Amino acid sequence: RCASRAAGFACAGWLILFGVIGKFGAIFASAPICVVGGLVLLCFSMVFVGGIKILSSQPLTRRNSLILTIAMAFGMGVAMEPQLFEGGGVGSYYSKNLAHNVGFWPKKDVCKTFYTVPHFLGTDSVNARAITTKASCQVGNFTSTTISEEDCAGVGGKYTDAVITPVVVDSCISNNGHCCTEYDEGKNMWRTSILLILKTPYCIGTIIALALNLALPYEKEESPKALPA
Repeated sequence: RCASRAAGFACAGWLILFGVIGKFGAIFASAPICVVGGLVLLCFSMVFVGGIKILSSQPLTRRNSLILTIAMAFGMGVAMEPQLFEGGGVGSYYSKNLAHNVGFWPKKDVCKTFYTVPHFLGTDSVNARAITTKASCQVGNFTSTTISEEDCAGVGGKYTDAVITPVVVDSCISNNGHCCTEYDEGKNMWRTSILLILKTPYCIGTIIALALNLALPYEKEESPKALPA
């Protein structure tokens, strides 16, 4: 239990030092991942135990139990199923493609200008979506799509060049998420912020708990005035 401002200023100073001076930050960045994992595990375990301590200091009424149950369900749910709100989650090989196509708020919904195919970034299967009219050579009533322009001229035919009609593709297949040439900056900012909140267990759990605490009424025997001090 520390409420000293000096402790907060000291923590802020160390964080600024590590962020501004690369040598100091590199010292901690070079720590083995097993050490970092142990520290993170200890940190969040302490947070969890602190939450239990707070809960144990209050009467566990039916109302409080319901709020706690639903908040923990959402928090643990997004931790175990990271693709719940954003397609692909964090471990899928095609996660960026899925994040563009599906999810609570797909990235294609904030795209202003999609790619047209054929495109140099597109694979053969994607570029094949373009509408292509093959070159042709017409001699009288006979039309061939395999004869070359020189041969067509040699037989006195009329040669027509191939025509490729670009097609806008709003779905992402195999471009690793690079399927939009221009995003709406405002909408993309809101999308990133909202999805970050929804995908973070502590954030979504806290929001659900606050909302339920405001929405659920107290029962007569559970009202704050009736509860023992």
